[in-house]
Amino acid sequence: MRIATFNIEHGEAALGSEHHGEVPDARSLVRLADDLRALDIDVLCLQEVDQGQRRSGGLNQAEILSRELGMHQYRFAAFFQGWVGGLRFQPLRSDAGGRMAFGIATLSRLPVTSWHVNTMGGTLPKLKLREGGGGWRPSERLALVDTSRTVLAAQVAGPEGSVAVVNTHLVPDVPLAKRQLVDVLDSLGTLPAPQVLAGDLNLEPPDVAAPGLRPLAVANTFSNARPQRQIDHILGSPEVQVVASGAESLSFSDHRLLWADLSL
Repeated sequence: MRIATFNIEHGEAALGSEHHGEVPDARSLVRLADDLRALDIDVLCLQEVDQGQRRSGGLNQAEILSRELGMHQYRFAAFFQGWVGGLRFQPLRSDAGGRMAFGIATLSRLPVTSWHVNTMGGTLPKLKLREGGGGWRPSERLALVDTSRTVLAAQVAGPEGSVAVVNTHLVPDVPLAKRQLVDVLDSLGTLPAPQVLAGDLNLEPPDVAAPGLRPLAVANTFSNARPQRQIDHILGSPEVQVVASGAESLSFSDHRLLWADLSL
């Protein structure tokens, strides 16, 4: 079973790509699907997925990628509902009822017997001091960190048995991401073994060490053009064995895709 995680940066073309700077649209999603199809992925965990956002043509990106890839088992889970550049709020439904939202998505070409969603964080963003911010304006000294996050779990019926695949995207603030990881691990503990945790954790390997989980793929994933850090991870419980793994530079996003071939 091949599992992959990829922060798609809402479909933005990669730096250096001939399409860099263009507004993501349906044609660019088809090109992204072509890149992904060549990797023969069974379960794909995506982060920074737009739904109905103006900056990406108002499209349901998870639905289009699911259809183009033939990965008909899919679920989108919103961090928040509303415009990414303005008013936003916690969705009443995890998929935001198909309305304008931003979040994560899991796609599978294998049967999914159940889906589980757990929200994290509050509705109010966190204020933090900007590094090197020495101006007199508040905007030069302070930055907003959106703390709303979601855990999306799929119970996947693989060829060797069932496995719980958990997808998440933690905040870029390291201390807060560490606290959120504790919440993710609590959610993971409610699911049956074997378990796989995949996503953009915004933490480097020493900070993601967790009892009962071990890294299944080790490679620098950020940035796509010059990867110097691993902030995207695939972790697994002891029952999960690694056959092969790696990172791929695609023509989309500022992240590289991370993948692992697993045996249960």
